[in-house]
Amino acid sequence: MKEIVDENILNEDLKVKLISFIKEKKQFSFAELAYYHYIAFDGKNDKAIELLASGIELLILSADIFDDIEDKDNLQASWMKLDPSIATNAATALYTLSLQVIGSVSNHPKLLSLTLQYSLQSLQGQHVDLNLTASSESEYIEMIKLKSGSLVTLPSILGVYLATGEYNETVEEYSRYLGIVEQIANDHYGLYYPNNNDFKTRHTLAFNYLKNKFNQSSIDLLNFYAQENHMINNLEDLKGKLRESGVIQYLNVIKNLAVENFKESFKKLRLDEQRKNKLLIQLLRGI
Repeated sequence: MKEIVDENILNEDLKVKLISFIKEKKQFSFAELAYYHYIAFDGKNDKAIELLASGIELLILSADIFDDIEDKDNLQASWMKLDPSIATNAATALYTLSLQVIGSVSNHPKLLSLTLQYSLQSLQGQHVDLNLTASSESEYIEMIKLKSGSLVTLPSILGVYLATGEYNETVEEYSRYLGIVEQIANDHYGLYYPNNNDFKTRHTLAFNYLKNKFNQSSIDLLNFYAQENHMINNLEDLKGKLRESGVIQYLNVIKNLAVENFKESFKKLRLDEQRKNKLLIQLLRGI
């Protein structure tokens, strides 16, 4: 990815900033999704999938930056320490470059068309999130399917399409569930480190549960996250309150349902059994 930026970005200051953003990125799980699906569907062109994977990661990085700017989140990231106009322009450059890279992988316009399709779906999910319009469990799940599910679906679908030249409906279906699983895991983690904007706006599935105020621990947690309760003094106290409130159990139920839905959907995948089993293991890794 750094080589792509170096070759295509002429402005030295912008180039330095973009390369530093890439270096800051710790995981490349979206590239792995594209690669796993490409290999599972018998893709043979290593150069093509490597280029596609790089383009996808550039796109995801731009989405992360936009998300942080819009949510005023992840303040320790280098792009959040820049003037917002500079960071926004840099993210736009990354996004545009990602489309250029993905478009160069294949002469078939469908590859770029699918990229735009899932990017637009994710942006619509982000719009719902920013507007704080989701208010029920089902609305939150639908928002997550759009915002996170679309970004997980994108590399999976593109990997299959690059290998076969065909769109695979089953891959889209189970990838949406993977997106839910990933977002629930993020929400779970965030409960222990409540410094992002989701906790300031209280706009997560976890908060939707806590706002029912089923017990005193739920009320204590709502006050704590609103910085109105100083009775929770350390991580162990917080863990205890989270357990007592039932929110951890609730998130685990939602996550497990999504995992089961993923597995049921995955069963419909038409693929050589050995390749299918290997892909399943790869996709479930870390869940």
